[in-house]
Amino acid sequence: MQNINEFFQKYLDQHQFTTSYRELINHALADADVQSFLRTHQNEFSEETIEKSATAIYEFVSHKSAQAKEGRETISAAGYEPVLQMNHGYIEVIYQPTSKLVIERRQAAQARRVQTVNLPKDLADITFDDYSQRFEGRLAAFEAAIDLTTQLVQRESPETYVKGLYLSGPFGLGKTYLLGAMANNLAKNGIQSTLVHFPTFAVQMKQAINDHRVWERLQALEQTPVLMIDDIGADALSPWIRDEVLSVILQYRMQERLTTCFTSNLSTSELQDYLSQTNQGVDEIKSARIMERIHFLATEYQMSGPNLRQAPLSE
Repeated sequence: MQNINEFFQKYLDQHQFTTSYRELINHALADADVQSFLRTHQNEFSEETIEKSATAIYEFVSHKSAQAKEGRETISAAGYEPVLQMNHGYIEVIYQPTSKLVIERRQAAQARRVQTVNLPKDLADITFDDYSQRFEGRLAAFEAAIDLTTQLVQRESPETYVKGLYLSGPFGLGKTYLLGAMANNLAKNGIQSTLVHFPTFAVQMKQAINDHRVWERLQALEQTPVLMIDDIGADALSPWIRDEVLSVILQYRMQERLTTCFTSNLSTSELQDYLSQTNQGVDEIKSARIMERIHFLATEYQMSGPNLRQAPLSE
């Protein structure tokens, strides 16, 4: 360590630097982070590169000082901080993301993995810890949701099929929020999912005919790694939505063996009756075909308990 300090003092003595410059360099050399860095790399330092190294040390300390002063425009404002490193015997400054920027990027990446379509924004923050499972009628579904996410996270290959959930029961049981907790848990583990409120999506698909975006919207749901269809059976069913939208999506996902979940106020047997009836009459065959796909894609869990929409889910 003494030798490195001597290198720098020799460098300052050999050049006719101003007193001000000498003071700046000496101040920079006295910085605790600089001293620690020099001790760590004392055997790597080259005397021949002293001039470039002194400039780098001054740049490092200068930015550190600027960061400590509020209201100063520094590179840290863009989320980066200076770091010293060795490069073939001389010291240089690099700029790496601050811990704050790293966290923000991680959160943004996680948010991008959860696509929500016409669903509450507060789903973005829901976790399994927020979801109350103390009511017996919700416990089996809660445990199944945790088991499903665990299987998806731990599976050896993305091609390994993991069967989804069909959560049924009255309003206010937290079915949608349980899907949200699943989606956020998957996102933390790098798995993308899409949650879609199906009644609203059905209306938008009809509007998409005029925009020539039907196929684009359809593909987005067909191909997402994990699809969560919320409130199926709550829309005014039309043959087109049933046969050209829902049936097509489910057929693709069954063929490709992609994890698919559902929530509904209807049990699967009630949903089959619902799907058989449209404004153009009754078609039990088409209904049965769709239900065959749903049964392949998801296991039903019927939920019960008090309506929690009047109270926080954490209670």
